[in-house]
Amino acid sequence: MVRIILAVSAYASVLFAPPWVPLIIAGVLALRFSAWEIIPLGILIDFLYLPHTEGDVFNGPWGIPFPATLIALVLAWGFEPIRRQWMR
Repeated sequence: MVRIILAVSAYASVLFAPPWVPLIIAGVLALRFSAWEIIPLGILIDFLYLPHTEGDVFNGPWGIPFPATLIALVLAWGFEPIRRQWMR
């Protein structure tokens, strides 16, 4: 139940909260659960907020494509060893 509440609040915070709020909620989800729902969250953030420039398709700030999706992948895969160690 906590996982569902955190996931719903992360998706809602994309629309209604400052940008650091979904990042913190996604980090908490990744530390506590195997949270694969943060990857679509990163894709949603990228599609909603990345500027579209003529000629460059899905090119984010500093030329990094899909920065929020990359951060979500790092959170999902990077926190896996930490979570496994804590859940022993």
